[in-house]
Amino acid sequence: MKSQFLLPILVVLLHLSSCSSSKTTPETTRKVTQQIENKDFSIKVNYAVPMRMKQVYLTSDYDVRIKNDSAFAFLPYYGVAHVAPMNTSEGGIRFAEQMTDYTIRPNKKHDGWEISFKVKTREYHYQLYLSIFNNGSSSVTINSYERDAISFYGELK
Repeated sequence: MKSQFLLPILVVLLHLSSCSSSKTTPETTRKVTQQIENKDFSIKVNYAVPMRMKQVYLTSDYDVRIKNDSAFAFLPYYGVAHVAPMNTSEGGIRFAEQMTDYTIRPNKKHDGWEISFKVKTREYHYQLYLSIFNNGSSSVTINSYERDAISFYGELK
C-alpha cells in the first residue's frame, strides 16, 4: 500500500526537479501570471500517473484548457472506474463545461500558482487541482467519485 503512494510522489519530484533546470525569467513569469489571471491558458500533458498503475508516457496531444469560466479537457484515463460510462466509446476524461468553485492562489514558495475548480458533466463530477510554475511546468490532478484519482504532468502553452 505504501509503495502505491511512494512511486507517484517520486515521479512528481523527479519531474519537478527536471523542470526546475529551465530558467525562469521575469518575462516568462509575467507571461504565466497574465495567462493565469486572464483565465486563458492550456496545459499540454506528457505523462499520466494513475493511482494504481505505473506512469504512462503520452504520445498523443492531450490537454486541459481554461477559457474564461469554462474548462475543456481531452485526456486519457488509466485506472479503476467505479461506474462504467453509459457509452463505451466515451472513454477517457473529456468535457467542455462551465467551472464552479474556481479558486486561484500563489503557491507556498511564490514560484507559481495553485488552481482548483469543479466540473460536472452528465455522467461524472470532477474536482481538478492545477499547479502551474513560473517556468511553465504544470501538473493536473483529477479526482472523481466515479473513478480513481489520476495526475498528469506537462507544460503551460
